Amino acid sequence: MLLLAGCAASPAGADEPSAPASDPVDAIVSIPVPEFAPIPAPDPPLTEAESEAERLGQVELKWQGVLAQYPDAVRPDIAFEGYLTDENQNEVLGACYEAAGLPVAQSTPADTDRSSGLNYSASTEAELIAGWACNAAHTTKTTTPPPNDAELGWVYDYLTTFYAPCLEANGITVEPAPERDTWIERWPGSGWFPSPAADQRFLDREMDAALHKACPDPDTYQLNHRDQS
Repeated sequence: MLLLAGCAASPAGADEPSAPASDPVDAIVSIPVPEFAPIPAPDPPLTEAESEAERLGQVELKWQGVLAQYPDAVRPDIAFEGYLTDENQNEVLGACYEAAGLPVAQSTPADTDRSSGLNYSASTEAELIAGWACNAAHTTKTTTPPPNDAELGWVYDYLTTFYAPCLEANGITVEPAPERDTWIERWPGSGWFPSPAADQRFLDREMDAALHKACPDPDTYQLNHRDQS
C-alpha cells in the first residue's frame, strides 16, 4: 500500500514525493516492568580446589564435544600450562592456535560490552583436537560459582513475567516455558531461554541495540539493579 501510494500521480500529472518510510527502530516497544523480589545473593567464590574441579570438568566436557563429531578420536595427553589472564589470553591462545596451524580470527563485538576474544575454525578431526588441546592447556580460572536455586528462580520469574512478554510484544516468537521447578532442576540444560536470535530483524545492530534497551535481559537488569536489592 505504501509503495502504491508513493507512485501515484497527482491530478496535475506530476509525481508526488513519497512519504518517508518509518524507521523500524522506532517501532520497538517495551512493557511495564513488574515489581521483582530482591536479587538473591550468590554463593561464596569458589575455593582453589573447586576452581580446579571446574577446570577439569570443562576439559572433559569439551572433549566430549570432540567425540560427538569424531567418536574414534584419540585424546592426547595434554599438560595444563597455567591460567590465562585478561592481559595475555589473546597472545597465549593465539600463539597456540597458530602453532597448531589453525585459522584464527579475532572477535571484537563493537556493539556489546563483552570482552574481545579469539576464534579458530576446525574442518578436520586433527584441527578440532588441536583446538581442544590449546584450550585444555590454557584456560581462564573460574572463581564464580554457578547460580544457586534462589538465583535461578529469580531469573525464571524475570524471564516469564517480563523478558519473554517483552520479546513477544515486539513480534518475537517465544516457546512456552517449562514449569519453574523443572527449569531450575535441569539448568543449564533446560532447553528454554527466550531469545531474539532467530528473528532476522535483529541481526541488524541498531535494531538489536534498541531491543536490548527496551527489553533488557536478566544479566543486564541484575547488573543495573543488584546494588538496589
